[in-house]
Amino acid sequence: MLFCELKRHLNKPDETYRCDLVARDTDWVVLSYVSNRAWDFAGTHLPAGSQTLAFYQTAVAHVLWRMCVPSGDLKGHLFHICRDVQVEERRVSYLDLLLDIWIDSNGVVEVLDREDVDMCYREGKLCEADLKSIAAEEKRIVAHWPGLVREMDALLSGL
Repeated sequence: MLFCELKRHLNKPDETYRCDLVARDTDWVVLSYVSNRAWDFAGTHLPAGSQTLAFYQTAVAHVLWRMCVPSGDLKGHLFHICRDVQVEERRVSYLDLLLDIWIDSNGVVEVLDREDVDMCYREGKLCEADLKSIAAEEKRIVAHWPGLVREMDALLSGL
């Protein structure tokens, strides 16, 4: 089943992706997206044909992506700190709060886009409460990412 991901942004136009539904329940969904173009970030190259399995949950302050190259080898996991995750019948949407946390396949953690958070705060697009939420979720992810990844992996292995 085709599913739509709507990623709303504070600092650029919103993005929409057509994904395949992998699994769902009332408050979560797992989607698959295969990129038709190469993508580079955080010193990592993902060639065209790489797959992202994305786990979205309502009332959770992040989206978790499992990213693999076309051969199926894991490149890493990317946590997008966000808010307002909404899982609907054929669509998921969320507001990206800019800060991402990349964990490569060796378990090396890298926090990305902190400068975007600072800029949006200076421009009034984020408030003090947003900064506190972002900092709390960053701390939680950095401290507990192995368990969060295991939860997703367990869910995927049960399919």
